Amino acid sequence: MTAPGGDTKGNPFYEVFGIWRHWRYSKEKMNDLIQKGLVVQTSEGNVPRKKLYLDEGQGVPIQSLWDDVSALSSQSGERVDYPTQKPESLLARIINTSTNVNDLIFDCFMGSGTTQAVALKLGRRFIGADINLGAVQTTTKRLITVAEELYEANTNSKLNFQANETKIDKFYTGFQTYNVNHYDFFRNELEAKDLLIKALEIQPVVNSSLYDGEKDGRMVKIMPINRIATRADLNELITGFSQTTFEKRQSENPNKPVEYITLVCMGHEPDLSAQLQNEMKPYKIDVEVVDILRDESKLEFKRDSEAEIFRENGKIIIKQFYPMNLLQKLSLDKQNVEDWKELVESVMIDFNFDGAIFEPKLVNIPEGNELVTGKYQIPADAGTIRVKITDLLSESLEVTIK
Repeated sequence: MTAPGGDTKGNPFYEVFGIWRHWRYSKEKMNDLIQKGLVVQTSEGNVPRKKLYLDEGQGVPIQSLWDDVSALSSQSGERVDYPTQKPESLLARIINTSTNVNDLIFDCFMGSGTTQAVALKLGRRFIGADINLGAVQTTTKRLITVAEELYEANTNSKLNFQANETKIDKFYTGFQTYNVNHYDFFRNELEAKDLLIKALEIQPVVNSSLYDGEKDGRMVKIMPINRIATRADLNELITGFSQTTFEKRQSENPNKPVEYITLVCMGHEPDLSAQLQNEMKPYKIDVEVVDILRDESKLEFKRDSEAEIFRENGKIIIKQFYPMNLLQKLSLDKQNVEDWKELVESVMIDFNFDGAIFEPKLVNIPEGNELVTGKYQIPADAGTIRVKITDLLSESLEVTIK
């Protein structure tokens, strides 16, 4: 066998050209490769090449354009009927390449919960958030299903998500759902205004397009409640004030404010009241700001739910459930409900509650026109039992039964 440039005798090096790379070897190394059959020369005088095997190659660095992730088919077992659902293989690649086992994953627009489901399967902790109630419900059901699969298999072999065969010693299957910043208010601004008017005992003003009500001699304006109030939100007030009325009041009582105003908001820019006062000079205005997020300890928007739950003949029996805020809403809407089960979104039970993490082993989420059963068999190995009932407003009651 000859190398490029003629006879190898006396030459200290051989040049061997591979498919991807160019090597330069010592004579001893070259002879060793030849003996192992790792150098190939198709005919005398041709450039010898080193054999390359698939498991020896380092591969091609991953690019920013991924065209090897298949879209979800209509028959995919991953389908949870959510319009923007992503393939689990896509999130698995992202999580595997950017995090380690036991890391914390945060998806602030979680949708159907694909990120959380994959994070759970890969031994990561997770946090998810979404303003869409349907997304929260879909993710909850999905995570419960994944947790049950992990519990039954007790391995990750079925899931095919191991990264570089990294051993996963712990799966974070327990999770909680929370409503933050009075989430119920943010869903519907008109309904939120009605709730605030009732909670703050504001007297509605008839035929006023400027104010939402009156309380203790002050005119009340409820600012946008799905975000913090800004300087721009004052424009409606400023342009709506009656200059004629202000001039008359100022001439009659020069040392008194021409208007007493209370602004109700869910967070606000600093000095909001001072900005309004400055804009209305030379008129004097007394402005008070009530920030629900800051002053929420002084207000009561919700009442705790109640339930009658007991053990009987080896079963957990839910005799009655009273979701107080939902019942109040139904009363105001003049709607009657005969069976408490019609008000329940789900019942979850942890039969061995450790006092910290709620891990439901029984999940009763009705579909279609079905209702929860209200009676659940207690397993033989049950310890401290924790029951969680969630109503149609996604407000939950948790009760511990020892």
